[in-house]
Amino acid sequence: MTVQEYLSWFDEVVGPTEPMFRLVPPDKLEWKTTPSSFSIGQLLNHIPRSLSYNTNVLLQEELPLKSLREIFVANRRTPSSTVEEGCSLLHSAADGFRSAVQSLNDDRFQTEQIATPQKGVIPRWRFCAFVLEHHIHHLMELHISLKLLGVTVNTGTLYKG
Repeated sequence: MTVQEYLSWFDEVVGPTEPMFRLVPPDKLEWKTTPSSFSIGQLLNHIPRSLSYNTNVLLQEELPLKSLREIFVANRRTPSSTVEEGCSLLHSAADGFRSAVQSLNDDRFQTEQIATPQKGVIPRWRFCAFVLEHHIHHLMELHISLKLLGVTVNTGTLYKG
């Protein structure tokens, strides 16, 4: 996969995120599927903030959370965001991650190994795939939450940005 092919995939995966954020009823930000789940407002915060965090991982910058355990503990304290805050964070985070990937040439993207808290030492391209897998996981979590709340969502909501 080339950088350009990855960025096309990135846009396809991240594109539906803001439209789905905008379907969240403002009075349901603290709603959770289970007591131990993220609230919807926390998802609106976590989804973009994880893109920002993973930009630092991709660029091999100093990380505030250095282990998977630290990440899990921090996730329990994720603040809640409003729809507007989540959308603003998303724009900034997606632009930052996209820019970080664009800064790589195909050789670095395809062959260079990086150290990650989540997966250990892996190729950059594989870490970038993980970032989209993580995004999809939480976008689906939001999708199911909205469906349970009676908001009209369907498979197309996940794939059309």
